[in-house]
Amino acid sequence: MAETFRRLLTLPAISLLAGSVLWTGALAETAERRNLTVLPTGPVETVFDWSRDACAKSNVPDASARAFKNADGEVRLTISHNGNRALVGPNLDAVRPDCGMLYQGRGSARLADFDDLSWIGGVYTRDGRTVYALAHTELRGERTPGQCPAGRYSACLLNTITGLVSEDGGRHFKPQAKASPPVVATLPYGFPTDRNSRVGYANPSNIIERDDWYYAFIFADGYRDQRRGNCLIRTNNLDDPASWRAWDGKDFTVTFIDPFRNGQVDPGSHVCAPVAPNVIGRLVGGIVKIRDTNTVVAVFGDKRRGPDGREIEGIYSSASSDLVNWTRPSLVTEVQLLWDKSCDETEAFFYPSLIDPDARTFSFEDFGHKGYLYLTRYQLTSCKVTWDRDLVRIPVEVRPAQ
Repeated sequence: MAETFRRLLTLPAISLLAGSVLWTGALAETAERRNLTVLPTGPVETVFDWSRDACAKSNVPDASARAFKNADGEVRLTISHNGNRALVGPNLDAVRPDCGMLYQGRGSARLADFDDLSWIGGVYTRDGRTVYALAHTELRGERTPGQCPAGRYSACLLNTITGLVSEDGGRHFKPQAKASPPVVATLPYGFPTDRNSRVGYANPSNIIERDDWYYAFIFADGYRDQRRGNCLIRTNNLDDPASWRAWDGKDFTVTFIDPFRNGQVDPGSHVCAPVAPNVIGRLVGGIVKIRDTNTVVAVFGDKRRGPDGREIEGIYSSASSDLVNWTRPSLVTEVQLLWDKSCDETEAFFYPSLIDPDARTFSFEDFGHKGYLYLTRYQLTSCKVTWDRDLVRIPVEVRPAQ
């Protein structure tokens, strides 16, 4: 598998269709039918080499890369662990490590604070000054005396989504004050102890705007009334974390409630209906709007059966015109994914995102016919994940499907 990946990434770049106007027209026409593929056109590039660039041992890409431009002309590319930092430069090709801390949760053992450990996920800015962020916030019950009898990380982990904001162009973030605590999404139950692994809502995608609404995906683990899959959420007020609503299967009616502060509720009314679970079963790493079309493309890791019957593990893409109905996934590139960690390989990959250096929006939410697939590359030691994790990117093109 790794040999397939290396061979694919050393192919010469594939030439574009003759004439940018012809290409744009063909892409737009095909996009309206939501029939697009994303394919590599060149070798892997290392953006952040942990052994060379890390500001601290834990300065690793532990979430999908997100980029935004600020009003001072900086491009900031997040490198998120629970100590969140960024690569900064005049453009995506010239970003360099900045050791300043963007945000770090307080590690509060009082879970109702929703302020334990946070990873910056989706970011969005309209003006390059005020920058909003969706954070993957872990509540670690094993660290609170009497909270979680299992006493183990996974069995005591409750994943939640919280809202952060920066008022200085993305240099520093803080919890949004409009809602206290700034809860975007959490399960409608008190801290769950009747399980053996993590539960909750995790890994927010980037945020995109469509018709004055802001959309993102979050991933739900299956638990009680909540089915496993990708939850689609939206808001028309980024200033208020509590304003996000989730898809219920027909419309955006689901409100998330804070079980630490609310009394008896009907929990089944406060969980999402996963979008296209039989099409996109794994967490969505990133979404982009295909420029000059009404189509959105998502990327995610998966293992699917190919035309020859062989199971192919790697990064896949799917397209949609309404964010609810998605095309059959197509393979972007074959790689070993993080959850397998085969001893036959020395590297694994995860956390995909698509970013176009020539995006016209502050938040890099739009994508033309070419750009990059960003991934975290894990250097495995004796089949195990270590701190040695790099951020890499692969040049790709969006093309009409054959």
